[in-house]
Amino acid sequence: MRFGLSQAIHQKLSSQKIIYEIMIAWLNLLRWPNLLLIFITHILFRLSFLDHFELGFRLNPLEFFLLSFSIISIAAAGNIINDIFDIKTDFVNKRSRRPIALNQINFSKAYSAYFILNIIAITLSFYISFRLELWSLLIVEFAVILVLYYYSRYFKAIPILGNVLVSLLVSLSFVLVLYFDMDHNLLFSYKIFKWILFYSVLAFWSNLNREWIKDTSDIKGDYAQNISTLPILIGKSRMNTLIFFSTLLLIVALFFIVKVLLKAELIFSLYFIFGICIPLSIVLYKIWKFENHVNYKVLSSIYKLTMLIGVFSLILFKI
Repeated sequence: MRFGLSQAIHQKLSSQKIIYEIMIAWLNLLRWPNLLLIFITHILFRLSFLDHFELGFRLNPLEFFLLSFSIISIAAAGNIINDIFDIKTDFVNKRSRRPIALNQINFSKAYSAYFILNIIAITLSFYISFRLELWSLLIVEFAVILVLYYYSRYFKAIPILGNVLVSLLVSLSFVLVLYFDMDHNLLFSYKIFKWILFYSVLAFWSNLNREWIKDTSDIKGDYAQNISTLPILIGKSRMNTLIFFSTLLLIVALFFIVKVLLKAELIFSLYFIFGICIPLSIVLYKIWKFENHVNYKVLSSIYKLTMLIGVFSLILFKI
């Protein structure tokens, strides 16, 4: 009797462990931290940025949530299709958290999830477009789905183009929310546009540099798959130099926007210096100091942290 009870408990624990591992595999496939960051960005732009400038909302809370969820669904689907086409590269580069490469999730289930997420996104965007009588949302989201597919399938292997495309889409993920949740005339007013410029430059340029860092780290796998990324074409040494000067230019560009265009208050200037400039300066130092032995994982993490800090700077609009 005691043995049977023990066996039943063991089977139950084993089942729970399997369910847990499946959930973790799917969350890793979708890259849940990135999706959560997108949602937080949307919330902060609405509740902090738009509210600060008293711009008002075109969408009610439910419609806003549906718009955000449609964008997140497209991003999640893009992550899935990217991993599907990257399976061999991920295996060579030993990315232990890639569930498809580890056979934790098979191709058919991954493809099914990809199509379901895109269908959800298109359905939601259709509803919002119908409510606003603004069909450009549906067109834009459908175009983004196509771009993400062709990026993963073809454009990713084209030096610079693939990196620029995905970085543009990252910056577009929050501009879309602003565009459809506020008056279009106000969106392009100088007072608002200069702030949008700051966050767009930060998102685009930071992600572009991070893409280059990841490509440099993935040279071995990309070379094995005959993918001609920029680091493969020009070599690691020149790539390190490019990342160095691109990071330096990013600091200069953001400093110009903050001090000259925005004429930001002291609290934002200090946040910008300590939260963004100093971490990016660490990237410069590490490339300069360890030119031939750069830890690209650390550089990528610093850029990810910088983007996170940039997002949370939106809270300052409520102070």
